[in-house]
Amino acid sequence: MQAVARAARGLAAAAAAARPSAMEAWHRGQVQQARGIVVQVRDGNLERALSVMERKMRSSGMERLIRARTTHHVKDSEKRVLARKALMQRVRSQELGKKLREILIKKIRGQ
Repeated sequence: MQAVARAARGLAAAAAAARPSAMEAWHRGQVQQARGIVVQVRDGNLERALSVMERKMRSSGMERLIRARTTHHVKDSEKRVLARKALMQRVRSQELGKKLREILIKKIRGQ
């Protein structure tokens, strides 16, 4: 979790450096709506704001996206296991879709 928070801090710092400040944008008439996760730092309590941000990231699923993007070595056996799990999930999803289609067809036909 610490690594994810560090990665998010790095992303936020890079984004802040690339964009002009909100006041400069406002003066030029380029006010943009805030996107993503917004956390307020109250009374200079940065630790509390980081913990709130981590909680919001966890609940929004952003943590999983950041972890998925981090590159690390995956053993071949682990790749096979993950591929088999993904295949089984697809199969289950397709089977569920077929069952739901059959139910809908029966409802439409009034059987």
